[in-house]
Amino acid sequence: TTLTVVGGALLVGGVILVSNASALYYNSSNTNGTTTSSGDPKGGFGILMVVGGVGMIVPGVILMSRGSKKYKQYKEEQNLSLGIRAAGLSLKYSF
Repeated sequence: TTLTVVGGALLVGGVILVSNASALYYNSSNTNGTTTSSGDPKGGFGILMVVGGVGMIVPGVILMSRGSKKYKQYKEEQNLSLGIRAAGLSLKYSF
């Protein structure tokens, strides 16, 4: 669940950054003490966030679905019963 939620937050944040960027790339270089840059850092970082978010959502959804199936199976295997008989009260728990 955490993987899916964090991936969703990264995806939404990345989409917001990409939509507000003037360019979808960023390049910065430092040559002999002179720094040159081109593009928009919001666009470059936004693309990285989108890719990371999708990369987290896909396995998160897969793990959540498999985990919920295993949890249901685990709950079905457990059995707790309370019996009242003439001889007394019984409590049975099986797993």
